[in-house]
Parts: sequence; structure tokens; C-alpha cells
Amino acid sequence: MNLDPYIGRIVRLKKYAFRDRVRLDRNQGASVENCFLVANVNSEMGELTCYGENLRITVCVTDVVRY
Repeated sequence: MNLDPYIGRIVRLKKYAFRDRVRLDRNQGASVENCFLVANVNSEMGELTCYGENLRITVCVTDVVRY
């Protein structure tokens, strides 16, 4: 699967993935917005490395929706 078109795009996490992420970050006292910029892809693993306000996350491509 070629994930290169995702690089530089803004994505949102699907509801279930975002809920899990928010639960983890609230425990650390962080506020999270569901808007991320894709900076890197790993096509072999189907993962996207995304940056949001002040955090970096790696998510499966099936957990995101492109804007």
C-alpha cells in the first residue's frame, strides 16, 4: 500500500481512536485537538507519524480520516 499521498496532509483520528488517545493524554494533563499533520509514513507497517499541537503520535492508517 502506497501511503505517500498522506505526507503533508491533515488528518483526524476516527472517534474510537481519538477517544483512546484523549483518555491517555488527559491522565498526563494534556489537552488534545483532533487535527494532525502527517509527517512520515511507514508503508510496510501501514503507520502514519503525525504531529499535533505539542505531541507526536504514530497511528495505523485505518484509524484516520483525511480532510
